[in-house]
Amino acid sequence: MKRHGFTLVELLVALALLVTALAVGLRYFVATAETGRLTQAKGELQDRVRMVMQVVSGDLQLAGAKYWTRGTQSVGFTLVGVLLGADGGAKDTLTLRYVTSLREQNAACRRVDYTFDGDTLQRSDVNITPGSGTECLTGTPSPQALADGILALDIQYLCSDGSVKNTPDCGASAYPRSARLTVAGYSLTPVRGGGGSLTTVSGLTLTCPRDRLCYAMTQEVLMPNLKPVQ
Repeated sequence: MKRHGFTLVELLVALALLVTALAVGLRYFVATAETGRLTQAKGELQDRVRMVMQVVSGDLQLAGAKYWTRGTQSVGFTLVGVLLGADGGAKDTLTLRYVTSLREQNAACRRVDYTFDGDTLQRSDVNITPGSGTECLTGTPSPQALADGILALDIQYLCSDGSVKNTPDCGASAYPRSARLTVAGYSLTPVRGGGGSLTTVSGLTLTCPRDRLCYAMTQEVLMPNLKPVQ
């Protein structure tokens, strides 16, 4: 019995089917990998922005706290320059002071600073040099990187007289009752479908870098320790 091999046409058809199958499979794996990278970048970005919001909010809530307590002990300190800030557009800077009971009494007075180095948000938390008795004097900032890829730390201060300021200076007859802040950042790795724009609490429009995801959070933080003692 005479056997016949494949014809040229049959080989070409089989090759075309194989190439098509490989192309479909490759497209599927590329799409799956891109979706995974997009999901990972989005999760990392949101976690980073939430972390910054949590840390800054916690410091603002503590600003002006003056008492150190440990068991039955309670010591009141004198703080100078409790809350200072500069309007840097979308990148505000901030200096605040408070007393914490989480440290020993000789290290209870803290000075916290927030500054920017490009798109890196820096935080400094140092012990304030104690003066005579319970007076907290000053401390030298030591900035450390808190988070990269931060487009905005935009803060508005709501004063007790109803006014809204871009710095914590509410005047002689009022004090900052709370702060509204926007933290915005972008993904550290490029992804498809990035770009766009964001709006901060003070109405500033930010352009997201090309091929990067962007995410922003805005919330209000009460600052109960800034209310003057009657």
